[in-house]
Amino acid sequence: MERSGTVDKAVRALEALRESGGSASLAELAARLGMPKATLHRLLASLAAHALVEQDGEGRYRLGVGLIRLGLGAQGLDPVARVARPELERAARAFGETFFLVAARAGRLVVLDKAEGTGLLRAAPTVGAEVPVDLTASGRLYLAHAPELVGAPPACPAAQRAARRGHDVNEGEWIDGLTVIAAPVLARGSLHGCIACAAAAQSLRGDRLDAAVRHTREVAERVARALQGESRR
Repeated sequence: MERSGTVDKAVRALEALRESGGSASLAELAARLGMPKATLHRLLASLAAHALVEQDGEGRYRLGVGLIRLGLGAQGLDPVARVARPELERAARAFGETFFLVAARAGRLVVLDKAEGTGLLRAAPTVGAEVPVDLTASGRLYLAHAPELVGAPPACPAAQRAARRGHDVNEGEWIDGLTVIAAPVLARGSLHGCIACAAAAQSLRGDRLDAAVRHTREVAERVARALQGESRR
């Protein structure tokens, strides 16, 4: 597929700002992107006109509030995210840990939404982050139920075991010290995403881990039923 050079450069600039961890100077961005400073300056000026980037008092660039507006708009229009949002919030309040919606979009597994728990821990990853298929509970469930959506080969034995259990557990495989439980949202004969619960590994053991599995599966089932109901309207 032919890509627009200007759009491609703009997306690369936005990604570079995101990866900078806060802000970056024109020279830093130009070096990272391998782009002439004059060209990059014009590009950033166009993005700033739409509030997609902004400059701080020292002239350094950072992501702009316009991206929040676009992101929230896209999230609100996503049918699975719209249905899952109240369930994630309800589960986070009831169980006290962070709950996520993870789904395949454009061949990648990404965090579509999250609701923070009531504890001090704010579990990674962030909304919009890409999730590795081969290192996560949600990834293994996609390998089991819909590998074609993430461009992966047929299910491996671990994915098949997760499918038989109806959930999967990731203990520090992707993020050290973080335990994640994921359950599939299966509706209308296909996988629409995964509900995941994440917490510090030391807090999810024994009965607490069993309770997290139960909560996660219940949320996934409620979201699936809601999607089934929407399809009948």
